[in-house]
Amino acid sequence: MKRLAFLFIISSLILTACLPKFVDRSPSQGSEPAPTLQPVEKILSSFNPIQGTKYLMAGVIAAPATREGSLNILDWINSSGYSSYSSNTYNYVFFNMETEQYHRLLPANEYAIYQTSGFPTLQYDPANPDQPAPTVEWWTYTVIKKDTDGSGYLGYGDDLTIGLSDVGGNVYTELIENVDSVLSQVYKDSSALFIIYNADKKNYIAKINPSTREVVSTTEMDLGEDVK
Repeated sequence: MKRLAFLFIISSLILTACLPKFVDRSPSQGSEPAPTLQPVEKILSSFNPIQGTKYLMAGVIAAPATREGSLNILDWINSSGYSSYSSNTYNYVFFNMETEQYHRLLPANEYAIYQTSGFPTLQYDPANPDQPAPTVEWWTYTVIKKDTDGSGYLGYGDDLTIGLSDVGGNVYTELIENVDSVLSQVYKDSSALFIIYNADKKNYIAKINPSTREVVSTTEMDLGEDVK
């Protein structure tokens, strides 16, 4: 019995001595720092008029390998129906031709503007296929503010923030934060813009009043437990 008790005590001491090493290993792995965001060389694109307004618009963008391609921000937006996708735009600059003043949309060039959409958009009418596009009154922006997925760069896998300004980039207001993906944006009029988005594996419809820069309502969509 004494021999068994002695072996039990020795076994317990060995196990106790080894246990802290096993427990400490996991925290050290989980506490590894996230990749540091790499600095990006930025340039100012060309200024171009926003049709039907007194404003010119340019972008603060990542420096391309060559300047031979188009640096016209509005080319990128207009080519997809007043909507553009890019993770290489870090700000916009607006110039008012009447006051001869300019300003940046965001106070600093630290965030990536992934999507820019202008409203109202042209609604195709087969009876009038050549109708001109309406004048943009509002811009919505999908902004990436932080490397939340730890990839080392700002990309669409990070949390998104949806913001709004008027056509001249005035009174930029952030409306919805921590968005996983923007599913659709539908403009009704200057008092109703609907943004359908996914966040935390749930789907929502947000009604926005562009004129007041307010979220009027947010509705979670009940689509069944098998729909994320």
